[in-house]
Parts: sequence; C-alpha cells; structure tokens
Amino acid sequence: MFKNIVFTFVTINSWFFANAQTASGIEEETNIYERIYNAPIRVSRNQQLTFTDLNNKKPLLLALIFTKCAGVCNPFLLQLKENLQFINSDNPFTILVLSFDPRDRLGDMNLLAQKLGLENNKKWIFAVTDSIALLNQSIGFYPRWDSVRSQYDHDALLVGINKEGYITKKLIGIRDKLDLDLLISSVNNIYSPTYRLPNKNILFSCFNYDPKTGKNRPGLGWLFIALPAVLAMSLLLSISFIVHNKLPAE
Repeated sequence: MFKNIVFTFVTINSWFFANAQTASGIEEETNIYERIYNAPIRVSRNQQLTFTDLNNKKPLLLALIFTKCAGVCNPFLLQLKENLQFINSDNPFTILVLSFDPRDRLGDMNLLAQKLGLENNKKWIFAVTDSIALLNQSIGFYPRWDSVRSQYDHDALLVGINKEGYITKKLIGIRDKLDLDLLISSVNNIYSPTYRLPNKNILFSCFNYDPKTGKNRPGLGWLFIALPAVLAMSLLLSISFIVHNKLPAE
C-alpha cells in the first residue's frame, strides 16, 4: 500500500508542477533564438521591403494585430504606445505593427496609425504582408478564425527581433514597461536576468532574488504550488492509517 501512496503523491505533485509551468507563460519560450521568416512587407503604396531590410538597420519590436479587431488589439497598441513614452532607452529599435488578417489593406493600417496619432512617428511602421502564414509559423503564432463572431481568437503578441533576424523574446498579453525594458535589451543583445528585482508587489514568486548576494532564495510561490500535493499526501496517509487500524488482527 505504501508504494501506491508514493506513486499517487508523485503523480499529483507532477500534475501541479506541470500546470504551474503552463500558467507561468511557457508559450513565450517557443521559437526563441530561431530566425524569423524573411517575409516581404508593404510599408507604403510604392515601397515594399523585407524583414531583413528593416532589422539590418535597427532591431524590431513586432506587434501582430488586425484592424477589425473588436477585442485586445486597440488596448494592446495604446498601452504599448504609452509604456514606450516612459522608457528612457538609448538602445535603438523600430516598432513594426503588422496585420495578420489577409483582408487588411495598407489603407486600413494607415487609418489605424492616424487613430493612434502615430502616422508621423518615424519609430513606428504600419504594414501588411502577403506571406502571413509562413511568418506566423516562424513565430509560433496561430490565431483562430471565429466565423460566428467574424473575429480572430488570438493573443496580444509582441516579438523582439535582433539585427541578425533572430527572435530574442516574446511577450504575450498587455505588459508593463519593465517587461518592455527587458525586450528592448534582448533585441540589442544585452544580457538581462530572467528575474525581476524584488518589490512590494511581488509577494508570491517562486524565487526571491537578493541583489546584494546575487542569489535566489525559495519564495512563498513554492509553498502554494506544493500545498495541494502535501495536503493530498496527508489525506492519503490519514486514510491508510485509519484503514490499517480497523483491520482485524490475525
């Protein structure tokens, strides 16, 4: 019976750790350090470039959206615009806003740029491409079309691409300027730690980094991850003890 209890404990513990890993944003790690597809992109009526043309000049922050989005796209771009205004970085980069919707035309993207007040901002480029399927595949981005709502189900995705054309970091969801700082550093090939410095808003992280010693210490997050498995083990041991005591002596 003890072997069965141990097996159950290991199974439960593995399940919780697997789910904890999924919840921590593991999808952001897909396709990292792979080369992005060198798709042709149309940036104006008379100008067609490639990703190489752009990232050879400056690293890219690629935002994937579609103009008819009734969900996250507009809040995503507005928050990105606002956060970038508060980032004092000497590292060069260009923000490329690219539609993944084949229905979008360059005029739609130009209208979006005007609505955001970015039509004359040289740091931002709004463009379309005829090779979105291959580009999405190289990034690991797979929006799903919902014919009932006539909308795409998709994540807000920002992709960092360095001057060599490699994906250095991906951010899923609407993120703060701390994450953007790390993304900008990554596209400029500047080493950035994978942790955040401790602050009062991060109470339940799995590790707490001490900048004085340069070491990580286990945090409260591990307690919450392991707690269900510990409770399950305690319950199994209690049941085993009760059952054992009720068995008639031979």
